[in-house]
Amino acid sequence: MRAAVIVEPGRIVIEERPIPQPGPGEVLVRSAAVGICGTDVELFEGRHPPEYCRYPLVPGHEWAGTVVALGPGVQHVAVGDHVAVEGFVACGTCRNCRRGLTDLCERGYDELGFTRPGGAAEYVVVPARQLHRLPPEAALDEAPLLEPSAVVVHSFLRAHPEPGDLVVVIGDGTIGLLAVQVARLYSPRAIVLVGRHPERLAAGRELGATETINARDGDPVMAFQQRTGERGADFVFEGAGRADAVEQAFAFARRGGTVALTGAAGAGAQLTIPSDLFVFKHLTVVGTFGASTVAWEQAVALFSAGLLRLRPLISHRFPLADYATALDTLRTRQPGVIKVLVEHDGVRA
Repeated sequence: MRAAVIVEPGRIVIEERPIPQPGPGEVLVRSAAVGICGTDVELFEGRHPPEYCRYPLVPGHEWAGTVVALGPGVQHVAVGDHVAVEGFVACGTCRNCRRGLTDLCERGYDELGFTRPGGAAEYVVVPARQLHRLPPEAALDEAPLLEPSAVVVHSFLRAHPEPGDLVVVIGDGTIGLLAVQVARLYSPRAIVLVGRHPERLAAGRELGATETINARDGDPVMAFQQRTGERGADFVFEGAGRADAVEQAFAFARRGGTVALTGAAGAGAQLTIPSDLFVFKHLTVVGTFGASTVAWEQAVALFSAGLLRLRPLISHRFPLADYATALDTLRTRQPGVIKVLVEHDGVRA
């Protein structure tokens, strides 16, 4: 089989490797497609925290495929099943896992695409409990976006927005456009999408945003207040992954509002904010790391019910042989880029 391998920061090769065999409790999955996100760029550039990756590595934490072989003891999936694959490999028995925080397993960090081979290999062995079955008709070229969908759902589950809330979503990338769709399911009175790319903001309006603000046109907080007549938002979702976006999120929130921080700005990013801001604004601030199993289950349920529109987010497609080009397309922010997808030969939805 072939696999894209980041041998070390700055170096990607396509390797021939033997097809792995599943052991007890494991499943062999043929990867259909794998999404590339900003974290994969960090892995290539060597900017990802070293405690959360292990070189050489096969990237691909956003992927889906078909079950082709079962290890001993596996019963809840069958050969031929279409599956999305949860990334965090959790023990299931520690305090955090028992509380549903499988993304914070106390055994230690272990994730497909970072410390274990991910979906950029044609075949991947994974623990059976990582699999989420999809309907037989599910489009496997859309299913890789279930990973960022689960991240967004996890944030909403922790933040508890309420019907009738005024919602602001900061960031018009994949995460932000998914957040607009999830926010819509909570029956808000308005969803304001803040971004920097006219084509993505237009996509946001198609996906449910009632108002969009281009942050390049001036102070977005002032524009929000002028357009809505509101002093602040009830719920602010930050998915841009920049330090200035985090500061904007606090500025957008009303007194007594809630801010959910989902984007990662990267090592070295610092905030400059008054220490009393949280007290005087009486803010609830929620941070999320990846997605729990519960969030995965909800994301898959929404997808299976047709409540998530994932295909409009796929802007570029490449074969595995062009993985380096696909990665560079995202790194250099080519025009129109939203989600870059790498598809394996002979496997299409």
